[in-house]
Amino acid sequence: MKKKLIIGAFSLLIFITVIVFLVVAIGMYKEEVANEDTMVGLGAAMVLAVGGLVVFYELDLFYTVYYFFIKPKTIIKSTLNIVSNVMLLMLFFTDSISHFLFEHVSEIFAEETILLLVLFLTYVMLRMICAAIPGRQSSKDNERW
Repeated sequence: MKKKLIIGAFSLLIFITVIVFLVVAIGMYKEEVANEDTMVGLGAAMVLAVGGLVVFYELDLFYTVYYFFIKPKTIIKSTLNIVSNVMLLMLFFTDSISHFLFEHVSEIFAEETILLLVLFLTYVMLRMICAAIPGRQSSKDNERW
């Protein structure tokens, strides 16, 4: 029952997110066509790209929540799941983080693309490590043998 509830809730959340971003992108495209912009469709494409990132984060959050409520847990995998989810969440705040680092740490962070790349590669590396670590078998699996 818990499994169906989690899957249903996240499916509904992702469906609503997709619909909202599609409606906003279509509205923006119509506005750009009406105003005869020189780069028609660029704003709508940017909205769709942000929507894709939001849906990707929601899928990652679903995996994390599913892991914590359904799967057998280990301390290492739990820590990796939380840290990788935080890394992905930090991608949405790259501008603020890079501005802070630029002022207080180094001028290399003036370009937020560097931080964006580091955060995303860290996320990918953590997810790969998490996938490589074998999960603990549940007690039901042990009883069968």
